[in-house]
Amino acid sequence: MSKNSIPTAERVMLLGLDGGTYRLIKPWADEGHMPHFARLFSEAAWGTLASTIPPTTPPAWAACLTGKNPGKHGIYDFFESPLKYPDRPLINLGSMQGRKLWHLFNDAGRKCSIVNVPITYPPESIDGLFISGMMTPSDDSDWARPHELKGEINRVVGHYVVNIDIPKYDVELEADALRFMDDIDHSFQKRKEAYFYLMDSKPWHFFMIVFIIMDRIQHLFWKYIDPQWDLYNSRMAKKLRPRIINSFRMVDQMLGELRAKLGDTPLIIMSDHGFGSTRQWFNVNTWLAQEGYLKVHPKALTKKRIFTFFMNLNDSTLVKSLIPRKVQSVVRGKVRGTRSTFKSDLEAALDYSGTKAFFASIPSQGIFINRKRPDGSGLVEPGAEYDALRQDIREKLLALRHPKTGEQMVEKVYFREEIYHGSQTQYAADILFKAQNYGCLGRQLLGPWSVFQGSEHTPNGFHRPDGIFLAAGPQFKPGTEIKGAQITDIAPTILYLTGLGLPDDMDGQILTQAFQPDFLAAHQAQKVSAAATAESIKKDFTVDESEEIAKRLKSLGYLE
Repeated sequence: MSKNSIPTAERVMLLGLDGGTYRLIKPWADEGHMPHFARLFSEAAWGTLASTIPPTTPPAWAACLTGKNPGKHGIYDFFESPLKYPDRPLINLGSMQGRKLWHLFNDAGRKCSIVNVPITYPPESIDGLFISGMMTPSDDSDWARPHELKGEINRVVGHYVVNIDIPKYDVELEADALRFMDDIDHSFQKRKEAYFYLMDSKPWHFFMIVFIIMDRIQHLFWKYIDPQWDLYNSRMAKKLRPRIINSFRMVDQMLGELRAKLGDTPLIIMSDHGFGSTRQWFNVNTWLAQEGYLKVHPKALTKKRIFTFFMNLNDSTLVKSLIPRKVQSVVRGKVRGTRSTFKSDLEAALDYSGTKAFFASIPSQGIFINRKRPDGSGLVEPGAEYDALRQDIREKLLALRHPKTGEQMVEKVYFREEIYHGSQTQYAADILFKAQNYGCLGRQLLGPWSVFQGSEHTPNGFHRPDGIFLAAGPQFKPGTEIKGAQITDIAPTILYLTGLGLPDDMDGQILTQAFQPDFLAAHQAQKVSAAATAESIKKDFTVDESEEIAKRLKSLGYLE
């Protein structure tokens, strides 16, 4: 390496913006609302970052942390796979297989600060500090390592907010929606204070933090910020949109302060997925039943149809126009409270003696085949019968048309081995699909009569495959738009940037197009043998912790 060449980075900052999408950031940057992002488009290498298939929070962040596809890291959903744990407990950090970025930096004698990254509870004791993120049960949980860090953070910022208690807001009511905006802004500011305190006062070589403010706002209020929705011009939208833009300005202001603090230390910004509208629900289990692939116990089906009737009645435009909003709010609260008992018992409601295939959950967007197992359970013989059934379901999914418009609903169907590889592939859904680029979401309800339903009255912002990537610093090419980046590329790119070897079991690639040619010429990527690791041990949540987490996931539209 010549004395004038660009050195590898001694430190690197990875800033995660959960749900960050250019669909909002780019126009608001162009309009002057986000000037620091506007600067980055000319001062950083940037481009779209493809998420996992499907673009779901847990597998995406796991892919970022490990550089591996879900077939290796083993995360597909907020729940464990029914093929691995039939009782389907919620996942946590113990569910994520393989070594993460902090292990690789620690192995090289470098300190890490890991803050608020989803799926990192319970926190690990590492060389550095660790504050867990999404899936932490509550503010009272043991969410920090070292242990004394929790008290230190609370003394510094007043009260660090681990989770926004989303179920307590009925965001269909203006007062609650505005109160939610107040609270999420407050949470962001407290997290920012903690972030800058830790950044300035603790030693680190690799610092990773994730802010969730964009994701939460978009899940709940996308219908008010997307001009394609009629509600864009509603009274509620006119009240909320300035508040939402102001929240994005807060993120932008934080970015400006961060860049001033970092100087030449490289900064990588990324999101786990993009965002867009959910305009249709695809009641997959209703469809599977109609096609003869699924059978429900009669009593359970009657119970679920009664519940579905009242749920749909609550969403009726006519009912909403006749019933006072406060009464509607009480009804919605009752419906939300009931969902945890009526809708979390899918497996118990199914008659497996007549079920060949079933759809398990919104985040997985996949169909499981009820294969015969060594214990005698199951229905479908492995081999020719299994293969023929999957092919039959694939062809019928691709042939699905909307009953009113005639448009094709499902544009892509995958068998799991076509997109995943590794020892954990055996736990993935057997068939995965993409309907209208995830604008039509499969769901697991057993009660509906119709296969397709509009989603106007439910949380309608949901994930898209196209996340964001920006990389600023002396090692990167400014103003360069990169193409084809994958979320698994984040880990190897960071390791290469900092001069560390790349474990040979990673699936991601170095994003070479983002780097300065001189840097690439001076630094050869080094592959190293991946350290052998035992399978991670699943750590169960308590019943109360599981219920608390599930309520928050329901409020965001992940669970029903």
